[in-house]
Amino acid sequence: MNATAPTSTHEIQFSLLRLTNWPNIPQLPPEDMVDMARICALLSWRATAGVIIARILELPKERVQQILLSLHAQGCLNLQAQPGAQATAQAPAANDSRPVELTESPHDSFITKISRRLAAQN
Repeated sequence: MNATAPTSTHEIQFSLLRLTNWPNIPQLPPEDMVDMARICALLSWRATAGVIIARILELPKERVQQILLSLHAQGCLNLQAQPGAQATAQAPAANDSRPVELTESPHDSFITKISRRLAAQN
């Protein structure tokens, strides 16, 4: 189920995408099969932002965009807004003495948080 139907390629690029069902790959033109299967495999394994799929799979951006639009048209994608899509800058608490770049975001990974804390102790 799609959260919202995209009205532009921009929405597909910057949404978090997950494959909801596989397209009928054997009915695709032979030149589309491999790239479509690779993108579908990635999106079935992990929800991924459309903008980084080309980098992960080392495919041309235009090709990935074309396939994502096709998958969306077939109803195979679930689009979710990125957690930071409404990018609001989080100001540090008034009593926080750490520099702004060392404040933690709720979206930072565990390793990032630990490395920042270790760097702040030095």
